[in-house]
Amino acid sequence: MSLNRRHFLKYLSLGCATPTLTGLMGCTHQKFYNPDQDIILGGGSYQQDDILKYVLAIANLQKKDKQLIDMDFLAHGIIIDPNDKKRLLVFEKNGPGAAEIDLSNLSVSKKIAPSKDKHFYGHGTFNQAGDTLYCTETNLNNQKGALVIRDAHDFNVLGEFPTYGENPHECQLIDDGATLLVTHAGSVSKTNSAPSVTYIDVASKKLKERINLANEPLTTAHTGIANDGSLVVASTPGEGLEKTHTGGVSIRSGNQPILSMTQPEVVINQMNGEALSVIIDNNRRIAAVTHPKGNMVTFWSIDKRELLKAMSVPKPAGVTLSLDEKSFIVSYGVNTSLILINTKDLNARTDSIFQPTYLSGSHIYNWSKILTEIMPTNVYS
Repeated sequence: MSLNRRHFLKYLSLGCATPTLTGLMGCTHQKFYNPDQDIILGGGSYQQDDILKYVLAIANLQKKDKQLIDMDFLAHGIIIDPNDKKRLLVFEKNGPGAAEIDLSNLSVSKKIAPSKDKHFYGHGTFNQAGDTLYCTETNLNNQKGALVIRDAHDFNVLGEFPTYGENPHECQLIDDGATLLVTHAGSVSKTNSAPSVTYIDVASKKLKERINLANEPLTTAHTGIANDGSLVVASTPGEGLEKTHTGGVSIRSGNQPILSMTQPEVVINQMNGEALSVIIDNNRRIAAVTHPKGNMVTFWSIDKRELLKAMSVPKPAGVTLSLDEKSFIVSYGVNTSLILINTKDLNARTDSIFQPTYLSGSHIYNWSKILTEIMPTNVYS
């Protein structure tokens, strides 16, 4: 779709307000965790008496209700135990924080310490059996990345292997558990390591493939992976650039070389700062990407590798899919709102706005949708 400034300014603008502590704790009705409804998870923070408080926020989108779990760090990445739908693991971005969460009693059941001389870098993943955990960690002395292998129950370290890059961040298990995909911010000034996406064979721990962005000032931060392996990369301004420098979106459709998007310029120039969260609608082959500082959500055709629409949204952060896959769900604004955007016509449903949710972190996760993927025959057990 061709986009000029006049068209761009016509896209929907959503208002926001200052959050309050009204209704901070949602109800505890036993039907709150209904896997037939959209249960959205994410990290959050708020000010109380000049003190910054952290929570894990859980929102039932249909009930427009929420529950909060007190935390001592801002949760970034969240994963669900494939054998226990009420057990979560959450990770801090670039810090020592990680924890096991028990949704049954809304508590932190165990804290997880990083390996010696390392910090967590925001993400982890279970293997398919759910008995092993892989965590991205970075050596504080040299920025070398490691996939640290842990027992998924007591979190004892079983070993580690390289991520084949510096400052690893997101990790995802693909190819039916045979491959780990890892993104890296790189460290050009210290180790001359470019930002990259690496594919690592889980069995041999060897590098299968490395993808470097042609647009080197951009890092590789978060990814969306389509069912056919197509890759969408959200990028932040690279090392040495101002945080207000433009981020970016890059797409690898099928086996084609990855391509950084450069058109339309009016939208690319609006991508101030990081491109943050990515989700893919496999039915329509559309990727949605949030741009917090650009106050915008962009939608891209994976096959054509072109922009479909840009929507003005104040400070969007997380994005995920609804359980029925008919809507993108976006968290946005200082009032920590959620809104649904139709996947068919990419129009926002303003009647769907739910606020405040306290979902102010970088990502949101649809607990119910993930359950259909990791435990499709065991959701109600």
